[in-house]
Amino acid sequence: MAIRTRPPRSVSDIKTHSGRTNNKHETYRNYFQVGALELERWRREREREAAAARIADIDSRIADIDKEKLELLADAAEAHGEKKNDSVLVEKKSSGLKIKY
Repeated sequence: MAIRTRPPRSVSDIKTHSGRTNNKHETYRNYFQVGALELERWRREREREAAAARIADIDSRIADIDKEKLELLADAAEAHGEKKNDSVLVEKKSSGLKIKY
């Protein structure tokens, strides 16, 4: 049996052509990147439209809440005003200080 003097090969010893190519002739990469950017822009526009729609919904709900609140306060003020005019106010007389032992 012979003794090996050369170290064993690993994946890093595999010779490839990566990194040696000239990127000037690979314009398809640029077109691919342009396409990817266009898709991302389209997604962001849809996201913006959805957010704007949500904001519009929230604003309309806030307006509805304010409207309902004003209606309820007006009804309460009207009802309170009617009770004062119709009812007779009776004052209670205090019977003095009562202390329980």
